[in-house]
Formats: sequence, C-alpha cells, structure tokens
Amino acid sequence: MQVSEGKVKRFQDEILTWYNEHKRDLPWRHTRDPYRILLSEIMAQQTQISRVIPKYEAWLEQFPTIHHLANASVSEVLTYWHGLGYNRRALNLKRSAEKIVREYEGVFPKTEKELLELPGIGRYTARAILCFAFDEQITVVDTNVRKVILTQFFKSDNSKVQILQRSDTVDHNSEKSKIDEKIIEEMAEQLLPMGKAYDWNQALMDYSSAVLKKEKIPIPKQSKYIGSHRYYRSKVLKVLLEKKKVKIDEIGELIKNGYTEKEKEWLQKLLEELTKEGFIVVEKETVRLI
Repeated sequence: MQVSEGKVKRFQDEILTWYNEHKRDLPWRHTRDPYRILLSEIMAQQTQISRVIPKYEAWLEQFPTIHHLANASVSEVLTYWHGLGYNRRALNLKRSAEKIVREYEGVFPKTEKELLELPGIGRYTARAILCFAFDEQITVVDTNVRKVILTQFFKSDNSKVQILQRSDTVDHNSEKSKIDEKIIEEMAEQLLPMGKAYDWNQALMDYSSAVLKKEKIPIPKQSKYIGSHRYYRSKVLKVLLEKKKVKIDEIGELIKNGYTEKEKEWLQKLLEELTKEGFIVVEKETVRLI
C-alpha cells in the first residue's frame, strides 16, 4: 500500500506535535546505554510500564553494568526479577550479558545480525537497541506501532483486520481481510521521518498507549496461566527462591495442591526442563537454584 507524500507528511507532523506535548517521562529515555535499553525492552514485554519502572530501577542498583549481571548467580537474577513473570526472560538477559562479556569484551554488538544471536532477542528488540541506543534510522515495529498503522491506515473496517505472520497460511475463504506482517513493515518504512527515528518510534508507542487505548486489533490471546505448564515452572522457582534447597520428594506437594505419586513422571520432566535450561541443579535428591 502506497501513501501519498502529502499524507505521510501530515501524519508525521501530527504525531510528532502530539509527542512533543504528551511524551512519557520514562527512566530509560534518559540514557543511550544499550544495556539499559535492552533491560527496559525485555522487562516491558507483556508487562505494564507502571510495574516495570520500580523493577528497572531496583535491578540497576543491584546490577548497574552488564559485567555485574554476567557475574551474578541465577538465584540473584530471579530474586530481582520476581513479580515480572516469564522467568525465561531474566535468564536470557543473564545469558546475553555473559555472551557480550565473553565474546565482545563487554561492548554491545552494533549490528542486527549480531544482536539476533543473543539469547532471547528477536527482531523487534534488536532494532529497538539499534535505534534507541545507537540512533540507527530504522523502524521499530511492536504491537503499539502495529495498532497505529492498522487504525490510521486500514480504519475503514478495522474490526475485520487480521494480522498474518509471514509463516501463516492464508485462508482465502475467510471473511476477514488479511494484513500480512510484511505490509505493516513496509508501511512503517514509508512513514519513518529520516533523522528523527528515535523520537518517531517512541512517539508511535506513546500515541498508541494514550490515544488508541480503547482501539481493538486482533492479536493472539495468551493461553490460560493458572494451572499451565508455565505456572508450575514459576511455582518451582518461587519455592526455591524462598527455601533455597528442597528435597525432590517434597517439591511436588509444595507446588501443587493434591499432588500424587501418579504425577511423579510429570514433575521429573518439569525439573529436567528447568535443569537443561540452566535454572536449577539437582543433586543428592535435592533441588536448588544455580
């Protein structure tokens, strides 16, 4: 979809004018330190900003540099991550810090290819680091930016818009309009005012959060958390944060009400998974965090 230069210019002026008056004062917008940018991006995934800010500040008091994080224990990292959920994000942060210290002597890589090789970093996060830390003139497309594009440029029948990932299969019999992810990215490229990428990407996120809060776009729903596999993984880690070390034959009852011996195989697989990922270690019939 091609948008006229005049419409693009009007839209850019509107968004940047709004941003100049209403932008959020967030702590990670006062730095270009790629470590702090990475931390803010990972913490903000699927988490409200109001919850992120105190966690972000407490984390940096404990782990002020990437070297501090690389040298921390998993139990320390999970202690300061506690309350944010998705503990794998915290472990990936630590693994990324270790790799940057080990392979780059503590200096953040500055290419998208290298950033994508860090644990847990996808295309959005890599590009956010490049833009917000290194002032690369590139688009940064997250859910908020998608919402702006869909509601402002496909607004005629937004209720029937469905975002397709590149790997999705197109159902030509569906009644919904299909908006491929590639189309959204191309639109984002058209709208980007060169030389103003930092402010522009931040502006779109703020505009979506404040002005388009009630607008709805179809996004995949998260699966039920209580009773899920992720829920019991989190329960294991929470118990170990509190008790430090637990006997294997006791942990089942600590994480699940009504636990029975019939679930022993399920629990063993759960512990094996957490061990393989680097969260815990099993030794002498006990379990502890690494």
